[in-house]
Order: sequence, then structure tokens, then C-alpha cells
Amino acid sequence: MIRDLLQSQPEAGAAADICIVGAGAAGIVLAVDLARRGKSVLLLEGGGSEIEESSQDPYLSELSGLPHRGIHTGRFRAKGGTTTKWGGQILELDTLDFEQRPGIDGSGWSFPKSELTPFYERALEFEGLAKVTRQDEEVWREIGEASPKLPDLEPYFSRWCPEPNFARLHRKSIEEHSGISLWLHANATEPVLEGEVMRGVRCRTLTGKEATFHASQFIFCLGGIESSRFFLQPRATGLPWNSSGLLGKHFQDHVDCNAATVEPIHTGRFHRMFDNVFTRGFKYHPKLRLAVSEQAAHGTLNVASTMAFVSDTDETLTELKTTAKSFLRGRVREIGAAEVGFAARHLPLIVRQGFRYKVQHRAYNPPDARIFLRVHCEQEPMSRSSVTLADTRDALGLRRTRLDWKISEKELASIREYVRIATKSLASVAHVHPHEDLSSDKFLAHCDDSNHHMGGMRMSDSPAKGVVDSNLRLHGTSNAYICSSAVFPTSGFSNPTHTLLALAVRLAQHLG
Repeated sequence: MIRDLLQSQPEAGAAADICIVGAGAAGIVLAVDLARRGKSVLLLEGGGSEIEESSQDPYLSELSGLPHRGIHTGRFRAKGGTTTKWGGQILELDTLDFEQRPGIDGSGWSFPKSELTPFYERALEFEGLAKVTRQDEEVWREIGEASPKLPDLEPYFSRWCPEPNFARLHRKSIEEHSGISLWLHANATEPVLEGEVMRGVRCRTLTGKEATFHASQFIFCLGGIESSRFFLQPRATGLPWNSSGLLGKHFQDHVDCNAATVEPIHTGRFHRMFDNVFTRGFKYHPKLRLAVSEQAAHGTLNVASTMAFVSDTDETLTELKTTAKSFLRGRVREIGAAEVGFAARHLPLIVRQGFRYKVQHRAYNPPDARIFLRVHCEQEPMSRSSVTLADTRDALGLRRTRLDWKISEKELASIREYVRIATKSLASVAHVHPHEDLSSDKFLAHCDDSNHHMGGMRMSDSPAKGVVDSNLRLHGTSNAYICSSAVFPTSGFSNPTHTLLALAVRLAQHLG
């Protein structure tokens, strides 16, 4: 059932088993999983059914460090959250990311990767990937290719959700399951506490309507930046969850950069190694990571890369892909006359795309495409980046976010070492030409964030060393949990959503 705080109020005295704040990927998966376990669930979303410009106001933030694109372009307050705009890329963290590593302060999680293994598997089901091929070697066999072998670099695939918008993917459960009540335009403004027990969450619309929602358990799925911001807000009761003083500290993103240009020597072999794979209805993205032995030998952080193909026809290809996806997913009514006409004018390009996709099971990259080695590197776990509060307030009366994003010398050194190794490793298939500024301080200006917001509410079983425990319970409370990438102690180089959803289904089991 879906209701709107702009139009109605919750019943007096009503209380759910569990209240989930935030209807993005984690919030939706938790709501569906917990409802299936027989729990009554309140799901609160600050935005509407679709993205509204006014609902984005609370995300307007200040920057006091390096430019950070994703703080404004990578967060969306609406049903489905950021899944309404992301590509749907799924990748596990490495085993190494959960371990303490010599020379990397703060590395390691409160538990080994094996703890998350069964939950990674269950997360695939909630991502629409239950039938995806798990083993990379098997993916290569499905398209009749041998897995590439390279010295010091390890080829691997990321996987992509066929339907990335979780509001669409789980529409039937959200709208029809009797155990789920979704409230739109219910912006959480304050937790209601009695000692260590959270009794409710006060919510407000941008027009000033207010309501308090009550439950036995509370889960906050506010996103990697907004989680810290919400719990940093000044309260009359103080901040019982911040005895460590770490709330908002050690924010991490992934450092992305076009660190080199790539010139294939053997074009056919190169494209067989690095063009996206499509088989049995799923997309697989070939990438390269630095071997664990090389990381240890050179003292790098966890770092990997992909081949970025950039062509003058990219906009045309993107529009044609969007039209094709709408058609293949049965959303024919979304295809207008203009899109049909555009496709007709580019019929030869559609034929080339279609042949490469349908017959060869690969993505089509135009012959004129420029190729870059796009490197993505983890940030140091004890990063000097932080989320704090600005003096200005949003339309809800909450203090806005101030983000101080920094890139360390160790992160830059890891990228440089990766490029040096990749230049040698790829020598049999391509010439790799490092960026002219790579070895100088100027290269910092060529680095970007990845819209992967992590850290700030570090996981640790000790309240003196973290903000949540290993079950994601907020220190200083008995019944409030944080299911957000903000809890990641270390971030690896992998897209965080899959690990976040593994944590979500693990939390649902814990509470169910």
C-alpha cells in the first residue's frame, strides 16, 4: 500500500514491527524481505513516486575540499532512490577487503567475507540476477572464448541488473503486499528516543505537514552521505551514538581517472578481451584488478581498471540503447514517435549493434572510439575526508551537509603503480600510454569521484572505535540500525551496492 504524507496522516497509536527510513535499494530489499518473513513494515520515503526538483533541496550541500560531483549528481530522493538513475552494476568486495592488511591503517571488517557469502547469493535474487552465471570462467565458455591470462593483473567480470530501478523491479510487492506501507514525502527530521530505546521518527513534508511514525525496530537506509548528516544533527539529548567521535569521519569514495590512453596492437584479440559480454539475457563487464601478490609487493591499495571507449557516436548509441531497452522490457508505451524516427534514421548503426549483440554476444564499440584505461582505486580506510554540518539549513530546518573530500598521496601512488604494471602486463595486446601528468602533482586535477559514498559511520563492535556494531545496530541505542554504505570500514574498488544489499538481507535475517 502506498500513501502520501501530503494527503493523509498515520492512524493515531498505530505502530509497525519495523520502520525503514529510505526507499532506495537497501530500504526496498529490507521491506520486501521482512514482509515475507511476516513483519509489518513502515517504509518512509522523503520524495515522491518520481524525482521532483523540490524534493532534491535537502541534498544541496557545501564543499570544503576537492570538487565532488556525486554529492549533487549521485543522490536522488524518490521511490527507488538512486536506482532510478544508476546503471545497475553489481560486484562483490574482494576477500582481501575484509582483512587487516599490513601498512593500511584501519583495514579490515568486523567479520570475514565468508560471513557475507550466503547473503551475497540471496542479494542476487533481489537484484533480478537469480539466474546469472556466477563463475567468470563459465561466462567465457558460454560465448566460446577462453578466459584471458595476463601477468600481474587478474581479469574479472562485474554483472549488471536487467532492471536497475528497484521501484519497478519490486513494484508488485511494494504496492500489493499487506505487510508493507510506503509513505511518500515523509522526510525524517528527528528520532524520538527514551534512553536507549527509539520510539519513533518525526517526519515532515516540504510544505510543513508533520507526523511521527512508531515501530518496535528502526532501520535507517539514508545513503552514504545522508546517514552521517542525519545523525550529526544537533539534538537536545546529545549524540549517544557518537561516543567514539567518529561519526562523519573517514568518508570514502572511489578515485576514478583516465590514467592512460590505450592503442590496441591486435584489434580483434583486444575487443574479445574487453568488449562487454551479453549472454542468456545478462550483461557482463570485463575488468582488470591488481593481483593480491602485487598489492603486497608494492604496498598499494586495492585498485582495478576498465577500458573506457569514447566515440563521437556515443550519444547516438546511448539513445538507441535506451529505445531498445524499453522495447525489450515490454515498455513499448514509453517509446514515442520521435524515438522511432531517430532509430529509423540510424538503421545501419542499429544493424551493426544488433549483429554484435545478438550473434557475437558482445557490445558494439565503433572503430573510431578512443580508448582509455579508466582506473578506480579504493581510498584509505582512515581517510582524512569527512562529512560535517554547514551553518545553513534546508527547507526542513535541518543543517545542510558540508563535505571535505580529499585524495591522499598513497591513493595517487597506487594509481601510478597500477598504470606501470598494466603497461607491461598488456604489452602483448596494446600499447598503454600513461597520462602526461600522471607522475606530477597536476594529475590530481584529472581525478574524479565515482558516486560511491562510503564511510562516516564505521562498523566496529567497540563503541570506542565505531558508530555501529557488526549487526549494524547503532551504538547507544537498543533497537535502531543503519543499513548504508556509510558503515563500510574499508571500501575496496568494487561498486558498493551489492555488498550493501548483502548486509540488508543479513540484517533482515537477524531481525526476522
